[in-house]
Amino acid sequence: MPMLAEDDSTRSRRLIAHATLVVLLALVGCSEKPKANPILNLGSPTTMSFATGNPSGIYYPYGGGLASIWSRTLDGVNMKAEVTGASMINVIQVARGESEVGIAMGDVVASAYLGVGRFSEPLPVRTLFAAYPNYVHLVALADSDISSAQDLRGKRVSMGAPGSGTAVAAENVLAGLGISLSDVQAQYLNFSGTADGLKDGVLDAAFVVGGLGIGVVKELALTRDVVLVALTPEEASTLNAQFPAYVQERIPAGAYRGVTEDVLTLSIWNLVVVNEGMDDELAWRLVCSLYQQQPQLQQIVSAASFSVPANAARMKAVPLHSGAQRFLADAKLHGVANLNCND
Repeated sequence: MPMLAEDDSTRSRRLIAHATLVVLLALVGCSEKPKANPILNLGSPTTMSFATGNPSGIYYPYGGGLASIWSRTLDGVNMKAEVTGASMINVIQVARGESEVGIAMGDVVASAYLGVGRFSEPLPVRTLFAAYPNYVHLVALADSDISSAQDLRGKRVSMGAPGSGTAVAAENVLAGLGISLSDVQAQYLNFSGTADGLKDGVLDAAFVVGGLGIGVVKELALTRDVVLVALTPEEASTLNAQFPAYVQERIPAGAYRGVTEDVLTLSIWNLVVVNEGMDDELAWRLVCSLYQQQPQLQQIVSAASFSVPANAARMKAVPLHSGAQRFLADAKLHGVANLNCND
């Protein structure tokens, strides 16, 4: 079935309206005092939720792998990965106590913590640890005549799923470069819809924000002639000045089929977040198990190579949970390997 069965602009307005309604309803729920995570009785099995993302991205295997490790190594912990709409939804669910753990892009978490942007008031979220950096991939069909971000004007562009960190970053990039949503034929599609749209030729370009080597871009590079559109140094500097959470980075040559030169883009750290009310002992144990089992997590998701204590506090705008702070102090004093995560 063709994806564009209705007029592009009509579809975009409908999807944007739906996404806005979902976020507004969630935020209305957060206008009351958010439910803090309870102090969990670790003496008996406790089922917990790890809010991740779409299975075609990296959030889901990362969260699923970590949830499995925690369930296997921590007494009384039974963690399950939950498929969600990603960053914004995950932050809201953690703030409301609907998920114990979530993963989200740092710019979204910072906005939630400060109560700015799409968040009408500060939410009670804290960083458990910084996971890995995301890269902004601007993917275009090779025959679309798109060689710069400015060439997106008038083109059919996937902005990412409604409420996702990709959508937030895509909107920020366009706005920061002086391109309004009305200048493009914006469509809010998840990674699967984005891949299908580019494969079928009903999209010209797409924003994909995820770890280096993300599957959806790898698959596209194998099935269609696509290019990764680079930012100019001036554009990257402009965006960094407006959005300090975004830093200049390069997607290295060879990262995907057909990428023969480094591609200048932006990176944003992903944070694993919890409610500020999470029990200190539980937060301590979760961080302990992560760092002791990090090699096993890296075997599941290569991006976990960044999930090391030295990177734990990479996002200064959002403080670490007090249990995570205490673990890092203990690890510095005694060494990660010498701590008992089940104490």
